[in-house]
Amino acid sequence: MDRRTFLGGSLAVSSAWMMGYVPNTLANANNQDLQIFVMLLRGGMDGLASVQPNMELNRLKKIRKTCAIDSTLKLNSDFGLHPKLRSFHNMWKDNNAAVIHATGFSYDGRSHFDGQNIMEGGFYTPYAGPDGWLGRAMELKGYSSIALNLPTPLIAKSNAFSTNFYPSKFYSSRMDQVKVINELWGMDVGLSAVKDESTMAAFRGGTDRNPRILAAQVAREMNKEGGPKVGVVELSGFDTHANQGQENGMNADTLRKLDEIMSAFKNSARGELWNNSIIMTVTEFGRTVRQNGNSGTDHGIASAILLGGGAIKQSKVITDFPGLNDKDLVENRDLRQTIDSRDVYGDVLHRAFGLTKDDIRNKIFPKSSQNLDLGVFT
Repeated sequence: MDRRTFLGGSLAVSSAWMMGYVPNTLANANNQDLQIFVMLLRGGMDGLASVQPNMELNRLKKIRKTCAIDSTLKLNSDFGLHPKLRSFHNMWKDNNAAVIHATGFSYDGRSHFDGQNIMEGGFYTPYAGPDGWLGRAMELKGYSSIALNLPTPLIAKSNAFSTNFYPSKFYSSRMDQVKVINELWGMDVGLSAVKDESTMAAFRGGTDRNPRILAAQVAREMNKEGGPKVGVVELSGFDTHANQGQENGMNADTLRKLDEIMSAFKNSARGELWNNSIIMTVTEFGRTVRQNGNSGTDHGIASAILLGGGAIKQSKVITDFPGLNDKDLVENRDLRQTIDSRDVYGDVLHRAFGLTKDDIRNKIFPKSSQNLDLGVFT
């Protein structure tokens, strides 16, 4: 099999892989596709802290006294990055990054469970379908898949999903156990397609669950001839209800880990892979504009999306920023969404996989407009 999809697992929950493959008959048709590296940010990333609207800094200092950032990494005259996002800022300076601000999934229910289901399913209501938008895109391209994860992230599920295998942990195994695993996998058509040296090495010597190391491993797999077209890493820690911090603190630590993931992927995705890669963040919602009584922020509505990779040729901030005055906020607390995240990811899929906007509108993100042209890929 010529194409695989590889998912690296999570920092805080479970950690494993999901691989998919494309039949040989479809390999040539997919050779021109770009490769996508997705970072699922669980908990609700604070878009106002990650990409601070510095034109609203005086206002932020009044309503976010212990959360506003004094010194950011400049993007343009209006916006600055959190100082822990240095690697992403370097991509920006190389014209390999973009930010979409005041974006979200049109969800205001403030539930992690419902919000993450919408984030991964791509529908406008939670639990509207059994599969995920990335999985539907893979199915439309002819991908089938096998998961070495339990559970398989919803975002990657589709009707083409075929089988599942999950060891409790990739602890070091005895050689006789490795031999049995090797023989059993060889008897299964799906498993034998992904049984390679790196997979068996995980059983022999264990595997590190650090997302930074997983991101580098994803890049190395994607860099192989006939390697994966899609990689996903999960990162939690964005649910900052208390002691969120500013340049340092809880949120800063999580953003540093996110930046390390992006840096690890770039450093391992050398040459052609980096030139043909798009990396992107996905989160269920943003945080409240006003900080709470515990020096943190609560579940909000709109956030920001970070895009990077060599396939991006023009760094820019894309936003119709609504403002932070009382009259601009939703329920006097939330950043108003002005861009549907589905339109952002739809344009990425259009550019990366060559899917038509009609197919994306009808089959990937039903009921979305798909009228957005990010304008960063040429």
